[in-house]
Amino acid sequence: MIRKKNVILFNITLVCWLVVQASLAQKLPAFASGYFVYPIDSTLSITGNYGELRPNHFHAGIDFSTNNKQNLPVYAVAEGYVSRIKVSSTGYGRSIYITHPNGMVSVYAHLNSFLEAVQKRVKQTQLSKQSFEVELFLKPGEISVLQKQVIGLSGNSGNSTGAHLHFEVRDAITETPYNPLYFYSFYDSQKPRIKALGFFDLQDTLMPKFLNTIGVRLVKDSLVVDNDSLTFNSNLLGLAFEGSDKMKANGSENNIHMIDWYLDGRLRYNHVFKAIDFKDHRYVNEYSITKNKLRLQKCFLPQVYPARFYDKSAAKGRIILSDTNYHQLRLVATDENGNQSEAVVYIRSNKLQYWKSNFITNDCKVNCLEDFIYRKNDLTIFIPAKTLYNSTNLILENTISTTGKLIILPTEANLNSTAIIGFKAPAKYLNDLPHVIMQSNNLVFPPIVSGDSLFYSVKNFGWFTLGKDTVAPTITCEVPNNKLLKQKKWNSISFLIEDKLTGVDTYAFYINDVWQLATFDLKTNRLTYTFDAESAKGNLNLKVVVSDRCKNNRTLLLNIKRD
Repeated sequence: MIRKKNVILFNITLVCWLVVQASLAQKLPAFASGYFVYPIDSTLSITGNYGELRPNHFHAGIDFSTNNKQNLPVYAVAEGYVSRIKVSSTGYGRSIYITHPNGMVSVYAHLNSFLEAVQKRVKQTQLSKQSFEVELFLKPGEISVLQKQVIGLSGNSGNSTGAHLHFEVRDAITETPYNPLYFYSFYDSQKPRIKALGFFDLQDTLMPKFLNTIGVRLVKDSLVVDNDSLTFNSNLLGLAFEGSDKMKANGSENNIHMIDWYLDGRLRYNHVFKAIDFKDHRYVNEYSITKNKLRLQKCFLPQVYPARFYDKSAAKGRIILSDTNYHQLRLVATDENGNQSEAVVYIRSNKLQYWKSNFITNDCKVNCLEDFIYRKNDLTIFIPAKTLYNSTNLILENTISTTGKLIILPTEANLNSTAIIGFKAPAKYLNDLPHVIMQSNNLVFPPIVSGDSLFYSVKNFGWFTLGKDTVAPTITCEVPNNKLLKQKKWNSISFLIEDKLTGVDTYAFYINDVWQLATFDLKTNRLTYTFDAESAKGNLNLKVVVSDRCKNNRTLLLNIKRD
């Protein structure tokens, strides 16, 4: 007879084993939900989920709504120690990192302020380095925290479009951000929604050709394709989709966690937003594409891709039809809580031709798996291996020496990292090399000067034009001149600092020639100094010094009287 105690022990062991196996299958650490508490009190409302498509990156965490309020308490999700603190006018703004005994690091971003012990360390560093923007790395035991301890107040600092809390869970060793929802139990009965399907002709291995999109309607809780029988002139196809997912019926539309597609009942493709390394975040530009006003997510792979993103990709996700019969294509969308929906379409090809040669006339071909160096007519282009996602034919037009222009095609080629463009400076720029900029659409690149040559780090192809940035940033005090000397009680003073071309690079604020700690918000271009009990009084000489990325400098001098 098996005792009840042994049965319970066996069941606990079995559950633990299943958790471990499931986690291994997901390539994640084995953690049961409940180790972490939520970092904020507000009703669970996620306005941006893990893997959401952002400009030039995948969203690395989840955004908790604060109903656009600031200064709500933010809690440590588990015990640990503060291992990193960063203050920046861009990116995560004021952010705090806590390392936990389970090998994870929790990240809290866009904060308005830190807990007192952290704030004290930050201010000491800012004063010693004479910089508002600082980054600190702490050792275990320096600042320890308990689960549910308030570590700061929510805010809107850094590159944030509204007050909220950005939260991440990272591996302490690799710094890979995991999907935070894997560490929590939550209620979600909403099915993902597929809104459209897109198709590509993949016969040209260097240049996928967009074919068309078809709508997908929601009819009585089921997805119905507008046209469920499609015929193509290609038998080598790529599938894409547009869709979204909600955690609540009236919640925000977020990205879909997992996608599978089946051909005639066989699973041929799977991707899941579980762990995307930061080095792969620009892959979002290759993974997604806008067509017919739809943000399509591709379900086929280029030559270079983040392997951890895909669990299965037979033939790199290509749909290969070997006859002219109809075949069932089924796309299945799944959220983190296991809710599913699917769209079914029948496809056929009336032409069997597997590969098509690329006949584009080109100046050179880049093998995306190898370093590429082009040197001709004083022009150097260096593209490191795995910068491009596909091997690519390049078309070049170099008239830098005469017109100051350079064209690199194809413009639609996406770059995962930086390519270098270098050339001997045209004669008319030789006397002012540090100010020679390169422009491409709305992008402006400052130079790296080496002798009589200029080099630029770029992350795009297209049309490039040389120009000059000799204009210093502007500085404007928000207090009108006629009130500066009349105002006696000062709580703070703010300045708008802007640069139209290369952007603000450095800034500093002084009182009576002594550096002072002022905060800078890049969103509003506002530099603010707050007077406190230790601030000087009487007749004060204020000075603001700002430079751009071409080292153009501007200084503003003001006099005020503070009682």
